[in-house]
Amino acid sequence: MQEATRSPASQDSAGELAAAVLKDLYLAVAGRQPKAVRTYQDDDALLLLLRFDADEIEDTPLEQFGPLLESAFIAMPGMIASAVEARGGQRLAPGNLSVCSDRGLAVFAFTTVEDAVEDSGDEDLFDIDAAIARDAALGRLPLRLAS
Repeated sequence: MQEATRSPASQDSAGELAAAVLKDLYLAVAGRQPKAVRTYQDDDALLLLLRFDADEIEDTPLEQFGPLLESAFIAMPGMIASAVEARGGQRLAPGNLSVCSDRGLAVFAFTTVEDAVEDSGDEDLFDIDAAIARDAALGRLPLRLAS
């Protein structure tokens, strides 16, 4: 179950996309659907609430699954931000993470970033000459290389 609560001024779907990514990540890690994923967005603040069944985790044959799940939660904010940027072109800056395994609750905080992701086309993102040419075309200060 997924619900989105956004301010009326918010017109993008970064929160909805982030919630879908979180749901997919939890399914990949836990092998089960989460009980609920909810999105709360106000201006540039975005919160994702994940509810999972703590009893199911304790009943798994793997004794170390709880700590493994908590470790996976630590990596999820960065993965969610990367997936939202790659899929929707919207940037999220990961913030705090709060996990309460006993209650089956995880809260992920993000800040939405206004700058749209620039389409780099087919250029090599790690090519220094391409970066210098792109910055010059955009009127940015030239790239300085340290020697």
